[in-house]
Amino acid sequence: MRNAKWAMALGVVACALVLGGCSVVPTTDGAPDPALRGQWILAGGTDTFGPIDLLGQNISLSIADSAISTGRNSCSDYTATIYGSQRNLWVTTTAPQSYTCATADQNVLQLEYLLDLQRVRRSTITKSELELSAEGVELQFRRATPLRVQQLVDRTWQLATSATITLHSPPAFARDAGGSIKFVSPDLIEARTTCESITATYRQVGAELVAGDIRLIGSFPCNGAGGRAEAEFTRVFENGFTFAVRHNTLALTSARAGIALGFDEVGAP
Repeated sequence: MRNAKWAMALGVVACALVLGGCSVVPTTDGAPDPALRGQWILAGGTDTFGPIDLLGQNISLSIADSAISTGRNSCSDYTATIYGSQRNLWVTTTAPQSYTCATADQNVLQLEYLLDLQRVRRSTITKSELELSAEGVELQFRRATPLRVQQLVDRTWQLATSATITLHSPPAFARDAGGSIKFVSPDLIEARTTCESITATYRQVGAELVAGDIRLIGSFPCNGAGGRAEAEFTRVFENGFTFAVRHNTLALTSARAGIALGFDEVGAP
């Protein structure tokens, strides 16, 4: 089954890269139906291979007021061109040009989703749910709701003991990495390690926070735990992460990068 998924998905991606998409798309101008606009999160689905295993990934589709939509897949970003009405849609996808998958299964999921999305021909929508479908394909999305980032702001968080868990291998490093982060405002984050200072903007995309404009402030090479903290902070920020605050602890989890970071609040009783 996995080999079949690989063969079909890779064929679609090759076609998209060489021909700009294999679907026949009508020469229709303008944007998709306004009712489809918004940020949507893939909640489940089925295709010719059966139920789609989302692998805990946060796959999103953002439909704007133009024909070009964007999204985040299990490994990287993608774009989709959507034309038509709710009852009669045409979709083409642009495959990502590079892969940063933490596992081979994420790569399979990424290519399978692009294939399914490109086959979509109709939709049904409610206030909070969107279904995109075609013969043999059903993709169920839920509308994204604003994340409560204010509970993170103006608090400093220190890496906890055994703070980093690589989701596909044993725990990585502990408190001696000397890492901390601070959400300075609802759109700016600062991080420090024993080697570098890091600044980045961040925004909500689907169910995640995603950093941009990441800047490293430092002028000397760093190895060991500090260098590893810097690398893993950066991977989590740019790959997107969910967060959970419980009392005076914080967990940042990037399913895409395969990393979870644990923190304790500085100065908490």
